[in-house]
Amino acid sequence: MQTWFPMLFLFILGLLAGVVVNHLATVLPAHRNVPVPYCPYCGRERPWWQWLTLPSFLVSRAYCPHCGAPLRLRYPLVELGLATAYVYLWGTLGANVNIRLVLYLVYGAIFAIILVTDIERRLILNRVTYPAIILAFLASFVTPGMTWWSALTGGLIGFVFFSVAALIGNRLFGDGALGGGDIKLAAFIGLITGFPLIVEALVLTLLIGAGVSLLLLITHVRRRRDHIPYGPFLVIGAIITLLHGYPIAHWFLSR
Repeated sequence: MQTWFPMLFLFILGLLAGVVVNHLATVLPAHRNVPVPYCPYCGRERPWWQWLTLPSFLVSRAYCPHCGAPLRLRYPLVELGLATAYVYLWGTLGANVNIRLVLYLVYGAIFAIILVTDIERRLILNRVTYPAIILAFLASFVTPGMTWWSALTGGLIGFVFFSVAALIGNRLFGDGALGGGDIKLAAFIGLITGFPLIVEALVLTLLIGAGVSLLLLITHVRRRRDHIPYGPFLVIGAIITLLHGYPIAHWFLSR
């Protein structure tokens, strides 16, 4: 009971966080001020029992009761993904409640919003990254093993590195290869990983991004001038670094 209760609690918390993430990822890019989930097709509010969409998909009622439009598959995927991630974080960080776990739960929701908006709309919104950057800097004062100067150094490295990468990438591949959203996301990641782990996060981002991009080009899924969202690569690199940064660094340096 003592083991399953926190796992169940975090699973439910992740589902509810998914509801909030889905709603924000829908309303923020559209510049709408709708307080509850709504159908993007007819604009009418979804009934309360459909705010959490996973049960609707499980019982084959995954459509708007007003206009009959199907619910996006993104909704249950985000809910289930965050629920699973929250349970995984609890186990990975020592199976107890602490400030690092709380912060990582919040960071996970922020990353989820960024992933959805970047993949769907090629947008990493200032209304997400600016508050995230402020939160990350303030959190550096209470995060175990982190100092404010380490966080600030990491944020500056991420910002400068991706600013230079954006200049080079846009010159080589055209405007939009990397945007201001990617630069601010890199700064946020630098703040939460700190120095020197930001270096590892950037290296992982480049390796993952290059590998996936090359695969897409070889398979002709994308062409050289096609836009490939870089936000997901930054997020993946950041998550790996946050959870396994020092073990990876120690393994690499010992080779």
